[in-house]
Amino acid sequence: MAPRALPAAALALALALGLAAAAPAAAAPDPATPKLSTPRTSPTPGFAGDNRYSDCDTDPNSGAGAGWVGLSDVTATVSAVSPSGARLQTTFQLWDTSYGGSRTDHPTSWSTVPEAGTTFARDLLKDGGQYAWRARTTDGNLTSPYTAWCHFRVDHAPPTAEVTTDASPKKVGEEATFTLKGTDTGSEIACARWQPTGTFSSGWRCSDEATDSHVVRLTDGALDIKVKPTTWGSQSVYLQTMDNAGNVSQPAKVDYYAQPDTAPAAFGDIDADGRPDVLVPDAAGHLRKWGSNPQDTPSAHRQGAPGGGANWAAAQYTHRGTLGYQQVDDLLAHAPGGPSLSLFRNDGGGLFTQRASISVAKPTVCRSAARLVIDCKLHGFGSDWSKVTQIAAYGSPQGDSAVQGVLPRTSVLFVENGRLWLAERGSTNDLSDEAILISGNDGRWAGQELLTPGRATGTDFPTLWARSRQDGKIRAFSVTGTPDAPVYSAFADPAAAPVLATLAPAAHPRVGSDGDLTGDGLPDLWSADATGKVTVFPGRGAAAPYPTVTGFGPAV
Repeated sequence: MAPRALPAAALALALALGLAAAAPAAAAPDPATPKLSTPRTSPTPGFAGDNRYSDCDTDPNSGAGAGWVGLSDVTATVSAVSPSGARLQTTFQLWDTSYGGSRTDHPTSWSTVPEAGTTFARDLLKDGGQYAWRARTTDGNLTSPYTAWCHFRVDHAPPTAEVTTDASPKKVGEEATFTLKGTDTGSEIACARWQPTGTFSSGWRCSDEATDSHVVRLTDGALDIKVKPTTWGSQSVYLQTMDNAGNVSQPAKVDYYAQPDTAPAAFGDIDADGRPDVLVPDAAGHLRKWGSNPQDTPSAHRQGAPGGGANWAAAQYTHRGTLGYQQVDDLLAHAPGGPSLSLFRNDGGGLFTQRASISVAKPTVCRSAARLVIDCKLHGFGSDWSKVTQIAAYGSPQGDSAVQGVLPRTSVLFVENGRLWLAERGSTNDLSDEAILISGNDGRWAGQELLTPGRATGTDFPTLWARSRQDGKIRAFSVTGTPDAPVYSAFADPAAAPVLATLAPAAHPRVGSDGDLTGDGLPDLWSADATGKVTVFPGRGAAAPYPTVTGFGPAV
């Protein structure tokens, strides 16, 4: 009898079992095959803001994406071992994971060292690019499998930083508001550090915020902080921002002046006591505050005098206000015949030569008193300061009243080739690029010494006094018009102004005015001899509503 046929299902099962039994077992890996492990990337990609880093991020689509590296070369490293002790060559493959991105191989030399690495130069990595790398190694006969892909992103652009404050007066012991700002177009701002000094440590991190109140987070790129000055004088707030790639910005800063908690700001004040001060050269050539202890540090050392003459007696100098943002006077100085005008910044306590001076650029555009552009050369205006015979910090030609305790910006008067010019403040510690000719186009201001007493003709405009070096007569000149449109017609002819007094140059070689020295609300006049001894001539007139000086009393 013929054998009975198997059902189709049973036949299929038997066939499958037979084939499985006949198939050879998978080949075991050769125990001599080289092995790779612990892939790692340096600098470690991550997120500085979260203090979260990964040596090898194998899943770039999870969470916030692959970690960031900043503006540096990137080094890829693996542990490479040959069980037989053979020399190995490891090949690293860099993949630009953008659409259509290329893959490039970076082989190492042959080595028995159990670690292999290669460096991807930062020039190979595009700002904003996304990359991955992997590696495999060979002994020439056997080759390891590839490691997993290690992903990272690249941010080559450092963030920006800006710190600002409002114009309200800053006072010792009172909180003031400063605004910190930062932007970043790549990995985004992670955090910021602010401090009162300009040298930032290289190792600060966002995680320092747990123990350091100066490390902060910016919300939507900005944050207001409160700073309470503990000492008076010139101070600063510095800011540095960090993005998630660890890039840091260039330090930004804002300067401010902290007033003593009692003294109001005053033009002519160099030491923040709220009163104007007189500066005169002593017998040794140092510049000193009148009435100071001769053993104290001079306000300006003679070695700092402009022109290299090591003597302030030979210099033209002036102080009334600041070209910066202080509430005490800075010092302007010029060596006769010298091409430069120097600004000596106040340290907040009345010392001017503790740091290097700043060269003040001369305006390049000339205008008439009616604000029409005129030819500088045809009006005796040179390209440098060498023909200037007088300088005087003047105050504000728009009015000298303080606003919320803050003094208005000062301006500078100067005489060049016998003409009187006015230059207002421009950018910080500099003048505007325009100068106004407030006298006629002639040389009638030659031989006049400029004195700046402040308000002395019954208005809020500052007054100019001028002494003739020929006959010693002191005359007064006042601005008229409005703050928006000041009029300088009174300055056209120095001989036409009213005479207040006469101080002969032979008997009074140095004269000046810095405001009210006697406390009666009226500006005063002073003269000094070669030793620095000062004689004050009190102003006479009316103190309200604004001071009006009509003459001077006997010397005191």
